[in-house]
Amino acid sequence: MKGTETPVLVLGDLNDGQHSNTINILTEQPNYLVGESQGGADIGLYTAQTLQEYRDTRDVYYTHVHQDLRESLDHVLVSEQFYDHSRRRQWLFDGLGISNDHLNDDDHRATGTGDHGVVKVGFRWKPFAG
Repeated sequence: MKGTETPVLVLGDLNDGQHSNTINILTEQPNYLVGESQGGADIGLYTAQTLQEYRDTRDVYYTHVHQDLRESLDHVLVSEQFYDHSRRRQWLFDGLGISNDHLNDDDHRATGTGDHGVVKVGFRWKPFAG
């Protein structure tokens, strides 16, 4: 990623929470900008979860339930080419959704579903115009 403008997505079960040391190491903890601020991080990765939190007043986000503890273990991390406030943005974040209702059913494994929710993230082509 360093010194390139190649868009990068990292996704999957990272088996750790959004603010964990593991995620902090992977993302390099880039600054999230608000309002009309612009910038970007050459080697930082932005979590789609945080991008959604800036747009939504709901704080219910979980992809895994274990002993009634709801956690977000599945992540989508994106480079600045997917970050709304980046001067090198190519794709505009268009929302995140989690399909996780099945995790609350006692017999969800019997119906053939997995033990993780499905993370869906949308983007639309909208390069930074300056």
